[in-house]
Amino acid sequence: MSTTENLCLVTAQPEFIDAALAELHALDQSLTDEGEIAPGISLCRVQDVARFMNIVSKTHPTFTRHLAPVQAIVDIDNSEDDLGAIALATVQLPGFAQIERGTHFAVQSRLLQTDKSQGPRAYSGGQINKTLAEALAEETGAIEDIKKPQVIISLLCTMQKGYLGISTAEDNLSAWPGGARHYAQTKEQISRAEFKLLEALEVFGVILPSHGQALDLGAAPGGWTRLLLDAGLQVIAVDPARLDPRLEQRKGLEHYRGYAEDYLEDAVQQGKQYDLIVNDMRMDAREAARLISKAASCLRTEDGFMISVFKLPHAALGIDPFVNLKEALQILRGSYNIVQAHQLFHNRQEITVVAAQPIPQKRRPQPNRPSQGRIQPPQRPYQERRSQTQRSTSTRWVQKPGQPREQGQGIRQSGSTRSQGQQSQRSSYQRRSQSPRPAQPRTTRPEHH
Repeated sequence: MSTTENLCLVTAQPEFIDAALAELHALDQSLTDEGEIAPGISLCRVQDVARFMNIVSKTHPTFTRHLAPVQAIVDIDNSEDDLGAIALATVQLPGFAQIERGTHFAVQSRLLQTDKSQGPRAYSGGQINKTLAEALAEETGAIEDIKKPQVIISLLCTMQKGYLGISTAEDNLSAWPGGARHYAQTKEQISRAEFKLLEALEVFGVILPSHGQALDLGAAPGGWTRLLLDAGLQVIAVDPARLDPRLEQRKGLEHYRGYAEDYLEDAVQQGKQYDLIVNDMRMDAREAARLISKAASCLRTEDGFMISVFKLPHAALGIDPFVNLKEALQILRGSYNIVQAHQLFHNRQEITVVAAQPIPQKRRPQPNRPSQGRIQPPQRPYQERRSQTQRSTSTRWVQKPGQPREQGQGIRQSGSTRSQGQQSQRSSYQRRSQSPRPAQPRTTRPEHH
């Protein structure tokens, strides 16, 4: 077993790992990338891991899904002997004193099959979690709590190494292994997209109102609509396509068989007001931002909020998804005082955004027209191959991920003002071409959810 006090694991969606490392490097320039463990998981070094993780947890990055300290590296051979070696290494960790009587803790194991030629392991992640948790609970009097742990023992195993550390759920950015939040499928479920809304509510700490009106843009087949109805809301579902037949007899549902832009034009003119507006249409992020900005005048000022998914293009020659995102967020901040963005586990090539406190029309600043020129970003000294993209950061106004919601927290009780995000820099993808970025086609076709 080797020990270290300067390493941590960074987890993000594989296509966004470069952006995640860039936003973390902006917070702590001592960060260096020691190498990729697996797609979307990088081993990094910083001068002070505890301080670094604490800073990141308070900043709430957009692309970084999970952090875990590496306080010990255990040699493993995928035999049953590994369980004893991991248990011995755990009690020798510098943070083991956090596991004490009454502390709610969880053991979270991630097993990577990095070399299939070595055959199957003699154990599963579930076996490691159960064996280690039972031994620790008996020895220390701590309480295993896999849903709301205060302290987490994180283990990531390749075929040769086990990376082990102890930290709080708050500092990990998520109470789930690698930030992978799974939900059980139910017979009432209409679509996979329901998981995106459930995760957004949990990660951002927002609470659905128990009554009032919600506007669901691009509703078909009706996954989000079902969840909103179940919460007690009256729902106007906007989509030219049919909804799931199971929704036809639901009380409180109105289906507008048309496009979102047409509906919003009438809604704005008629002065309609909603407690919640959601959007998951398949359209360019900037077009979605303009549409949601238009809807701001229909959102109740005091406690209304908006949840939208921004679709991003894949990086290619002359196409930079992070420029699209930066411009979309800039548009949105012209209409809302509070804007937060995060790449959720259930997001694909997309970002989920929550906004609140719409700015009155007469006071709204006009967003600057994005420059068509190419600005070369400074070179990152820590890793030449990594993307130079830096995200736009906004301060979150709700409880921290991994922590139980306390009374009075959540967007509906918030009085926060608009956060000042860091300015995103252009990524290395854009630097491959000096030609102007091609215009994105405008479409309002909904992505069925």
